[in-house]
Amino acid sequence: MPNPLIVAVDGPAGSGKSSICRAVASRLGWTYVNTGALYRAIGLIAGERSVSLGDDEALVRLVEEFQKNFNWDPVTGRLYVGTDDLTLRLNSHTAGSNASLVAKNAALRAALLPVQRKLAFFSPKGAIVDGRDIGTVVFPEAACKVFMTASLEERAKRRLRQLEAEGSADSTLKLEALMRGIEERDIQDSKRGIAPLVMSQSAVLLDTSKLTFEESVERLISIISESYKI
Repeated sequence: MPNPLIVAVDGPAGSGKSSICRAVASRLGWTYVNTGALYRAIGLIAGERSVSLGDDEALVRLVEEFQKNFNWDPVTGRLYVGTDDLTLRLNSHTAGSNASLVAKNAALRAALLPVQRKLAFFSPKGAIVDGRDIGTVVFPEAACKVFMTASLEERAKRRLRQLEAEGSADSTLKLEALMRGIEERDIQDSKRGIAPLVMSQSAVLLDTSKLTFEESVERLISIISESYKI
């Protein structure tokens, strides 16, 4: 089977990567791979098991166990470890914070790298892969790279709407607090020594701040079409 076409989408939290990439993959009949969910899963499990985020050996063992037991549905976006559905818990503050911390771990990133590539290569046609270092580390040779972003305020508003829709937003949660949290995450992701969040020189910038969801989807499809002539 020939290698699938790869679309590498990077960008900060709240830029719309997951929802937009999932919609585009569905329309094209391609596979969608959300690599952030893998890091969030490891961060979540580490937190729930009280595994030290500074213990390299323990984290790598956790990844090895995860590889053997996880099941991810690219259509629904649900992620299981054994029979445990982690999906809703992946959006928790703990999962997000821990994900940013474990993402600094070189050994853990190395252990997860082949998993990310394997998921993409299972696609019979093409794969849209999103994360923080897809175009620079995971698939640096991808012919189509996109850096998706949005203003800090818009990203915080989207996060608040997501939490409210899930029924997990605290009544005291303020937009300003979310903005501070997202900004801190941006700094962590962009300043880390291992695979920092940076825009690849060959990537196309897609700012979704003033675009509707449908406009963002159409724009990404257009970028992919220009690269792969589909």
